[in-house]
Formats: sequence, C-alpha cells, structure tokens
Amino acid sequence: MMDIKVNQLVTRNSYNNDIIFQVVDIKDDVFILKGVDYRLFATSEKEDLRLYDKQVSISLPYIPMKQNIASGKVLHIDGDSVFVTKAREAYLKYGVNANCIHIEEIKQPGAITNLLLRDKYDVLVVTGHDFLKPVNKQNIDDLTMYQNSYNFVSAVQQARRVFPDLDSLVIIAGACQSNYEALILNGANFASSPTRENIHLLDPIIVAVIIATTSIREYVSPEEVINQTISKAMGGIETKGKARIHFAGVNNNGYS
Repeated sequence: MMDIKVNQLVTRNSYNNDIIFQVVDIKDDVFILKGVDYRLFATSEKEDLRLYDKQVSISLPYIPMKQNIASGKVLHIDGDSVFVTKAREAYLKYGVNANCIHIEEIKQPGAITNLLLRDKYDVLVVTGHDFLKPVNKQNIDDLTMYQNSYNFVSAVQQARRVFPDLDSLVIIAGACQSNYEALILNGANFASSPTRENIHLLDPIIVAVIIATTSIREYVSPEEVINQTISKAMGGIETKGKARIHFAGVNNNGYS
C-alpha cells in the first residue's frame, strides 16, 4: 500500500478524483485534506486516496478590460493564508490594486470596521473556508449549521454599518457551501453559494476584478459576472462598476 505523507497531493477515488487536495494533517489514521484550488476541507481514509504527482498550476481566466481606466481598489480578507498569497498574485496579474490580508474567519467581523476606515476601498472581499455540516443539510437556513457563514454574515453587517449604500462599497462574501441568502439579505452584492456547492479559490477574485475594472457609468449583469467564474456556484445582484476612465488630453503631436 502506498505511503501518503503530510503536504503530499492526493485525490479521492470515491469522488472520481475530481478535486486535488493537499494532506495537511493525519490524526488516528484519518487524513485531513485541504483543496488546492477549491475552498474546501475534507477528511478521508487512506484506502480512498490516490497520490497526485502532476504539476499543479492555476491559469487565470481572461477578463476583457477597457483601455485608459483606473480600477477600483479591493480589500481582500481571506481566512486561508495560502489563498491570500494566491489572491495577491492574481490581482497583480490582472493589474488591479488590492490589499490582501489573512484574518481567521472568526476574527473577520471584529476587524472589518477599522480596516475600512483606515483606507479608501471600492470593493470588499470576505472569504475563507466554510461548509454546511453533513448531518444538517435539511436545515440550510440555520446559520449555526455552517462552519463560517455566521462569521461572513457578521462581517458583511459590520461593513454595511460603515457603508450602507450597495454601490459605495461592493461586497463579495462567502466560501464553499456558504449561506447565500443570508449574505445577500445582510448586504452582500455577490455571494456563495445558492446551490451550496464548492467554489473555486479564484471565483471571488474574478468577481472583484470585473467590478473593479467596470466603469462607474455601467452596471454589471450578475448573470454575465457569474458565468465568468470557474465554478458558476455564486450569485449576486445588479451592481455598478468601480473603475474610472481617464483622459490625458492631446497636443499637436498626439496624446500628451
């Protein structure tokens, strides 16, 4: 039988090896797994695991952008330190100004107000890890049945106390299987997950980039935004863009 160690990459046979995980811990022969590119934690027996020995690379989806725009500024708060690093790299490649901070989900509500007052932001992303507890999937409206939906909802509520207008600060909230309805009702513009599915680690970033690079004169279609995500497992409301087109003027030789 193969020897599987902490930090190795694996897939699960019982799920058709559909998601790549990293082994983050082993307790009493139970393997604790963390999704490499999906915001998902799981457990597994060794017999169900298959080693994944290929190179993992995440390619950024193409997002069309207009010329001569100053994009909105993003505050990205993530409960996963590894995903914070990946988020920072993604925003940099998209050319969007973003402050990416690692804060544990339970501490996010208490940190939101000071962060929003410390600098001017146009888009707020509140994400990390979440799941609907398996034994309670019949009671999907109860926030206590989720790992972190209550924390995400509380963070959104705190942000809306500072910026109650849905267009003054655009909020993208939630993670895998989060309580979508509660997040939207409490002030999120976009959230996961209407169908309680897993979302890709890039999904909230993609939504934030589209909003941050769309002109303030335009509203983005929620359907078009979600269709550009990888998992298609988010939802949202019609929202105004946060970018501003700039013009430098012209002289006899062309643009100055």
